[in-house]
Amino acid sequence: MRTRALSVIFALLALAAAAALMIFVIVPAVKGGRTQEPTDTMPALTQTQTTAETRQPTSAATQAVTTEPVTTEPVTTQPVTTEAPTTEPPTEPLPEPTPTDVAEGPGDVHTPAYQSGTVFITEGGGYSAYYFGEKNSTRYCEAVGSVARALEGKATVYCLIAPLSTGVMLDDAVRSDLGFSDENQATAWMYEHMDPLVKTVPVYGALKLHNDENIFFRTDHHWTALGAWYAYREFCARKGVRPHDPAEFETYTYTDYLGSFVNYSNGSAELKNNPDTLVAYIPKGTNQMTMYIPEGGGYGKYEWPIVKDMSGGNKGSYYLGFVSGDRPWSYAHNETVTDGSAVLVVKDSFGNAFIPWLIDHYEHIYWIDYRSYADWCPWAGVEDSSISNFAERNNIQDVILLNQIGSTGSGTNLKDIEKIFK
Repeated sequence: MRTRALSVIFALLALAAAAALMIFVIVPAVKGGRTQEPTDTMPALTQTQTTAETRQPTSAATQAVTTEPVTTEPVTTQPVTTEAPTTEPPTEPLPEPTPTDVAEGPGDVHTPAYQSGTVFITEGGGYSAYYFGEKNSTRYCEAVGSVARALEGKATVYCLIAPLSTGVMLDDAVRSDLGFSDENQATAWMYEHMDPLVKTVPVYGALKLHNDENIFFRTDHHWTALGAWYAYREFCARKGVRPHDPAEFETYTYTDYLGSFVNYSNGSAELKNNPDTLVAYIPKGTNQMTMYIPEGGGYGKYEWPIVKDMSGGNKGSYYLGFVSGDRPWSYAHNETVTDGSAVLVVKDSFGNAFIPWLIDHYEHIYWIDYRSYADWCPWAGVEDSSISNFAERNNIQDVILLNQIGSTGSGTNLKDIEKIFK
């Protein structure tokens, strides 16, 4: 009997040990797995394309695709939400907006400029002309207000007018001698004449206070990623969210960048002898986007990096590493955010360096170029190309209208703006 009892005890101990081993093996496996696959929110493919990682979208050897229009616009199937995007609880005070009445900056350029081609050059840097016009500026204000009124109670409309390096880098005396308008005053005038529904985002003061940093290129008319960060910080201050610090991001760095001013200045030797360094910050939540580009009489669809490594490429094309340049329709899905938050950026090329900073704040990030979106819509089966229609169909909570100040006064650009700013 005693022997049988001992046998039973040992058998029970063996079973308990085996069960514990099974729990030890199974629990880590379950813990490391997903309980539910995320909903696929990317637009459905409408045609077969060579993968973007192996093809440059601007390649002369681009493969032709069907030009037959699709029947419906590719849209996402994100959950409907009326709540504001969630943010992490603050551990320190949120940033305050930077004052706009900044008259001087630590890096102001004081040397008179001379003209070469359409560029004005001084101290190794190029600058663009800007002239304020009340008639066209009024048209821009009205267009922005139209969007805000159409989306009242449905989405928040922000307007961010980006200044040129001319207004930020040159001191008042040099700018005045060239006959250029005061960009800070012009922007303030437009913001004052916009519909009260529009949330304006002044960025001039923040840029002026930091104009001893690499915030604008010398050889290109755009701001740098750091300059766009200061504008993004001002947006965050007005939205009430915490901006991410540039030090948190991995980067690509390119030296010897020669941008658009080299061509606009008829190959200025002074600009060629002062090349830029371009630093691109890689989004953390996702670095993948979907985009459409003109191709074969229609549009090709590509998966592409939001911030692409341009090493070994043409040194004059480094700025194309930001969202692949100007495309009519682009989208990114950040799976690290799951609150249904969605933003639409309506932009010109200044928006390209700005968009990567937004990626980590939203689940769904859309951006369209106002100069080409209306032409893309008929091909995509979209009957209404208005911004308000886009926002309502895609459950957008925030609309950011981001254009450089020259676009706000250009009659040609205003025709494109007025097509969709509704």
